[in-house]
Amino acid sequence: MNVRSACTEDVETVAGLLDEATLWVGELGHEQWPVPFPREELAAAIERGEVYLAELSGEAVGTVTVLADDPVYWGERPPDAHYVHRLVVCRDRAGRGIGAAIVEWADAGAAAAGRAFLRLDCLREDPGIRAYYEQLGFEHRGDFDDHARGLLLSLYERRVRATL
Repeated sequence: MNVRSACTEDVETVAGLLDEATLWVGELGHEQWPVPFPREELAAAIERGEVYLAELSGEAVGTVTVLADDPVYWGERPPDAHYVHRLVVCRDRAGRGIGAAIVEWADAGAAAAGRAFLRLDCLREDPGIRAYYEQLGFEHRGDFDDHARGLLLSLYERRVRATL
């Protein structure tokens, strides 16, 4: 698997992956992101270098956004972590370890940047996603009520595992 920075031409690809994941999560009874995902928001995140595409044989199979800080959900903190957002794998490739591989890729990036932790948030009322992240070694650190988006989130953290 190859993970690369998304470019402007990838907005529709990334948006399609996010929309597919959002519809699937909706079928499970949870609301997450707007559909269609705001293309302008994605374009701005891509321009800032925050969005990545995971590819197998040149085909986009997942996406992730990685931030150097996340004061909205985690408050003001020292620069000790990278923050994983919008991690999705296309549904026809689910269950093959792609999401875990993307997390390990993010882990290596955090280690290379001298960060000690990976942090993320996920839907508090979705036991499946919470169990998934716990299986990947993340520990629950608290909850956050995102009033602006109407979401109840759980905050997770794990120590960076990669060594350089």
